[in-house]
Amino acid sequence: MKKFLLLIIVPALLVFLLIIVLLPADVEIYTNADGVSGAVGSLQPRAMELDGLTIKAQPDSTTCGITTVAVISNYYNDTDFEANDLMAKHGSKGTTDMAELLEKELPGKTIAFKSNVTNEEMIRDIHASLKSNDPVAVYFGAPNPFNEPYYDSHGSVVCGIDLENESITIGNSYGYREVISLVDFLNRMSYAERDRYTPAQRFVWKFTRVNKNQYFLIEDA
Repeated sequence: MKKFLLLIIVPALLVFLLIIVLLPADVEIYTNADGVSGAVGSLQPRAMELDGLTIKAQPDSTTCGITTVAVISNYYNDTDFEANDLMAKHGSKGTTDMAELLEKELPGKTIAFKSNVTNEEMIRDIHASLKSNDPVAVYFGAPNPFNEPYYDSHGSVVCGIDLENESITIGNSYGYREVISLVDFLNRMSYAERDRYTPAQRFVWKFTRVNKNQYFLIEDA
């Protein structure tokens, strides 16, 4: 019986490994700042960073979305919510319904979700939002302290930009503020550096379209 099972399992594993190795990833990958030079060269002011935005740390590996909502809600409403407070209030972790939760927390605002836009459009949108003192919620690739050394898709807040030095400031839902290069930001928004992600995630991406440049704009109603 054991030999029979081995005769079935071993070939199946070999086929599985061949699929992983041979199938191409069905995704367009940005690996630099192409398409952004016009925006970087013309936008004013050159550098901005929001005041009064307090970074919160997500309580576990699955609560980046609701933590992002808490940070933004606190910024506009002068509150001090933690992720757990909003989970108790809304019964959601904000993983798939961040726009809905933001609208509930910000009744005087409208939330516009964008995805798969060009780099230049995204940078222009981020710049315009920060110029209006509005943060931008994003989903992007980030180092996952709950699963080192891998990256994972992660919700956080863009709270600053410096076009002169080509950098972006992130209020990271893991509980810290980070400044990363514009190129690194674009790579992480498009999940370009695939070797940083788990083997399971890379396998899934071989069969599915990867949505890049996903972000939420907060505008006056």
